[in-house]
Amino acid sequence: MSRFAGRLPWPETRVLALLAVALVLGAPLRTMYHLVDVVGSPTQFLLVAAVALVAAALLARVLHPILAIVIGAGLFGFGLLWYVTNLTTNPSLDVLLADTVQLLTGRRLLQIANVRLWVTSFVAAPVFLTTYFALRRWYVTAVLVSSVTLSFFVLTTDAGVVTTLLGVVGGVAGLGFGTLDTIESEGEPVTSDPADDSPESTGGDDDIDAGRRSVLAQLAAVVVLPTLVSRIPGIDGTVLSVLGGAGGTIEASLVDAGESLSIQGSVSLSSTHRFTVDAAEPRYWRVGTYDRYTGDGWVRTGGVEAYDDGDGLSDGPADRTRELVQTFEAESAIGTVPAAWKPVRYEGDAAVGVTRHDGFQPEDGLESGDSYRVESALIEASEEELRTAGDDYPSAVEGTYLQLPESTPDRVAETTATLTENAETPYQTALVVERWLEQNRGYSLDVSRPRRNVADRFLHAMSEGYCVYFATTMAVMLRTQGIPARMTVGYTPGEEVEPNRWEVRGLHSHAWVEVYIEDWGWVQFDPTPAGPRQTAERQQLDDDAESDDSDGRETPTETETAETPTPTPTGTTQPGQTPTETRTRTATRDPRERRTTERTVARNTTERGGRQLPALPTREEAALGVVALLGTVAGLRQAGVPERVSRALWLRYQTPQSPEEDIEQAFQRAMYVVGERHRQREAGETVRAYLDAVGAEEDVRRLAALREQLRYGGSVSSEAAEEAIDIADRIVAER
Repeated sequence: MSRFAGRLPWPETRVLALLAVALVLGAPLRTMYHLVDVVGSPTQFLLVAAVALVAAALLARVLHPILAIVIGAGLFGFGLLWYVTNLTTNPSLDVLLADTVQLLTGRRLLQIANVRLWVTSFVAAPVFLTTYFALRRWYVTAVLVSSVTLSFFVLTTDAGVVTTLLGVVGGVAGLGFGTLDTIESEGEPVTSDPADDSPESTGGDDDIDAGRRSVLAQLAAVVVLPTLVSRIPGIDGTVLSVLGGAGGTIEASLVDAGESLSIQGSVSLSSTHRFTVDAAEPRYWRVGTYDRYTGDGWVRTGGVEAYDDGDGLSDGPADRTRELVQTFEAESAIGTVPAAWKPVRYEGDAAVGVTRHDGFQPEDGLESGDSYRVESALIEASEEELRTAGDDYPSAVEGTYLQLPESTPDRVAETTATLTENAETPYQTALVVERWLEQNRGYSLDVSRPRRNVADRFLHAMSEGYCVYFATTMAVMLRTQGIPARMTVGYTPGEEVEPNRWEVRGLHSHAWVEVYIEDWGWVQFDPTPAGPRQTAERQQLDDDAESDDSDGRETPTETETAETPTPTPTGTTQPGQTPTETRTRTATRDPRERRTTERTVARNTTERGGRQLPALPTREEAALGVVALLGTVAGLRQAGVPERVSRALWLRYQTPQSPEEDIEQAFQRAMYVVGERHRQREAGETVRAYLDAVGAEEDVRRLAALREQLRYGGSVSSEAAEEAIDIADRIVAER
């Protein structure tokens, strides 16, 4: 960096301190940018942040710190007032306080409907105060403001692990380089080691450089140590894991009643018996829905309201639905209330609430032995009625279920439009997308999680995935075409153990898509290839049966483990059918008549030929890698490692050159070892006097004699040079 020193308006150390503060401020800003990007254009957010930064830079020289704090507090208060007054609802103070408490205890900001308004209102204060205090050289205060801001997003779980680590690195660097800058500007001495009791340093450039290396070494430790810890068994995959790990089972990632779903990499199946259901027909046992797509996962917005079992939920026109009664019994602890869509009435042991998306949510979960009864209203629609439905959607549906991150690549919409160019209605479009994914992507539980937009990567770069990838991609593709769609999770029907009775296990957990059809509401689609998925389920059951034989458990028979064909509810497509196929949807058609076929998946040779290349690191990971590399180099240099390595190589390996050079280097090597064994040769002390004083061995004296012959005789033979090297090699080998 010294080559740029003459071109910079400030000393190098100050530039490093300001860059570090920018990094610690950039961590929460990046989180806020992501939040805004998910729900719309970040232009307004960026404008507010830029104005706050420029204002702080202009006022840094003339504004008193107390007044700056007052302005910062005023910006925060004004932002809060702006947020409250621009809400579409009029919440009371206690509601706002309750929401704040929820945010501080783990509720994500993405669950707030007006997250863009919230972030835009909040950003000005921390940007202004951090910039102002950094330019005033109040580095500790600047880092404190940004750190508190980042800590808030850590508490809400919106800040990722890598982003948080970048903020920590920026904070440590800001404090370290800021201290050096303050001392350097005041002309005080600096030492590279606070515990050093050697004569006092002069505070020159060497000490400043040593201080910088010390800070860089600390930064390397901040990056490297958590990375190493995250690789310890039992920590991998937890919040302590910097690199992230496998996500466990599909069920763990789908149906734990969580309000967000992070798309994972490789997962496994669990054969744990979750519940038994009695019903007149098999259905998908729906657990929950996610409406806000973040690019790498889903979030369920809105809260949970109390359920009035007297009135039930709206079930639509009586002539368009039919009733299905289900009785569920929990076989293990479960945090959800599965039911066929659309549930309208609930009776059971556990108290439930109702989500924004008309799903039942248990207040405290269910224990083994708990039971409940659900009445569901199933859509009664013919194929023709669904095909001819238009696109006149309610404003509330369009406002919620067409959302996509602003950063979603345009090619997702372009590819979808090309694939569905012959479809004339939303329902036909959904059929085409469903079949295309089913036939052009393979099913696998062993996949690498893409680092960028999941739907885009699965559509354009991945060759296979499991249900979460299929459902996510289909929902996003439909949204790019203006068709409301949402991600839904739950269980497939399970194993039919006797007539109208199904056992559902963890391995039956699944994800699919619900598409809004005009006049009919939400209709189910499943783009995941059914055959390969069911094969994976059966394989897991077989593996568990083999491992459980020794436990005395009864091994299921072939009949018991046979998978009931996955039902396609009335009003949705059978996999493999196109909009041009003609068939009639009736309420009396038994979904069990569906025959699951194993089809050879069409391979896209352009996208699927050859092995996939490893994913490149993100910008944040690359930045951390650079910091770790620079810090490691600085730490090694400060510890003298390069010098010691160079000295060791010089001692151990001597390459013959000219006889004169060979004898001189051999002599210096031997004298270094003698100095290690006894003492260093003093200034003015002759070689002979030194060797006599330390009682040197004859081979050392012989080497000294060869050197004297070189220095005073003028020349030596190649044989003498070879002898000198041999003597030096023996002395070094005996160290």
